[in-house]
Amino acid sequence: MRGKEIYGCLLCFALLLSALASRCEAGPRDDLWKQYNEAVAKGLPRTAIGVLEQIIPGALEDQAYAESVKAIALKANWQAQIQGNQTQEKIVLLEAEIADAPDPMKPVMEAILAHWYWEYFQQNRWRFVNRTQTAEPPGEDITTWDLPRILAEIDLHFTLALEAEQELKAIPIAEYDDLLERGSVPDSYRPTLYDFLVHEALSFYNAGEQAGAESMDAFEVMGDSPVFAPVAEFLAWAPETTDTDSPKFKAIGLYQDLLAFHQD
Repeated sequence: MRGKEIYGCLLCFALLLSALASRCEAGPRDDLWKQYNEAVAKGLPRTAIGVLEQIIPGALEDQAYAESVKAIALKANWQAQIQGNQTQEKIVLLEAEIADAPDPMKPVMEAILAHWYWEYFQQNRWRFVNRTQTAEPPGEDITTWDLPRILAEIDLHFTLALEAEQELKAIPIAEYDDLLERGSVPDSYRPTLYDFLVHEALSFYNAGEQAGAESMDAFEVMGDSPVFAPVAEFLAWAPETTDTDSPKFKAIGLYQDLLAFHQD
């Protein structure tokens, strides 16, 4: 599956940037990408950042959005490494870039940001598991967050990534060849950027860690519900629950959207 080795594995998302660095050539900026690869090979992150800063304006001007996202993400990654190789540093850097990015770039950038928050969680899992929830709402300092707070933040960014649903459904996944690792099956399995991003979100909503943050009235998928019914009945199902933030509830909605999108 396209991108399965990179994006599709949340636990392995940090591999994205190393994979991109090994194949960074993109048309009119081939020479600059060659310089970038040489700087990386020589262990010169500041030089690599300087080259990326030359690539980004041209890619943005050409509306080469996949290449732009790639260069911006790589730049944030190298800057964070220089500052101590802390995941929270590249999160802050990418958030600043998203604020100024053209709208067509934001969905993929939000998905990358969601993955970087998930990466931070994986690196600090024991802190979140052992941290009790306080009566005071968590602040902006990620190092003080509890499990529900960080899962809510990841959920937020996947939600933002899918916000422009109709636009994403019109973007062939091939337009992101500069960013995504091509897999072993045809693009028809996940033909649009919407398909790709939905499956990224589903991989998060299906993660086992979600159980640790369930509320007392958590939404449950019952065996006699339409979840196992024929497609038409499942698509017509509107689950009733007060727990609309439930990852299971959101996953059902995304599965319904995918099925409706491709039912023909």
